[in-house]
Amino acid sequence: MNAEKRIAAGGIEAILVRKAVKHVRVTILPPDGTVRVTAPKRFPEAQIKAFLLEKADWIRMHAARMREKHEGEPNSFESGETVRVFGVPYLLVTAETKKNAVFLDGKRIVLAVKSGSTREKRKALLDAWLRERLKTEILHYLPLWSARTGLVPSEWTVRDMTSRWGSCNTKTGKITLNLRLVHFPAICLEYVILHELAHLKIPDHGPDFKAILSPYMPDWKARRNLLNE
Repeated sequence: MNAEKRIAAGGIEAILVRKAVKHVRVTILPPDGTVRVTAPKRFPEAQIKAFLLEKADWIRMHAARMREKHEGEPNSFESGETVRVFGVPYLLVTAETKKNAVFLDGKRIVLAVKSGSTREKRKALLDAWLRERLKTEILHYLPLWSARTGLVPSEWTVRDMTSRWGSCNTKTGKITLNLRLVHFPAICLEYVILHELAHLKIPDHGPDFKAILSPYMPDWKARRNLLNE
């Protein structure tokens, strides 16, 4: 098991993870911009803190961008938070009931949970509801873009990923789409679907790859920027 501890330097608080790696690496985690430092097991902690100080401005900037980027994604899963569903903001309302359920009520998403529910249980309940809504859109757009391009995956799945919007296993033909796409306008989902389908033919991101995207989706860069701005 990798050892974890909290460290701080220059006002930057971080989670330090010791692993069998060669270099120190800083990662900004969604949705709240938590800072994680991965370092070799015997690397001096003083040098890690010096590294944080050196990168402090970069860390603050990207942590702020991460928080802004994930605004509209719930954190505590309590009443009052905002949940975006395909770009549309909804007010999250939690209510105690005898049976767990999630449903729309106008501009509200009602998260009905049993008394004493934990954050993890509320998150799992809402994620399951969001997953089904995302799957419905995928079932609409994936066949559409497969028909247009002639590129058909062997299978597809949805995962909650922290670093990529999608992935494609070029050996098996399987594509994976990020659950967080449910928070963005559907045009972003279309872009990621086309992006991963293109990888079925071209594994890298070179000119041949872009030559597939552009004829089918001339504004693909704008859609990508909407996800990554």
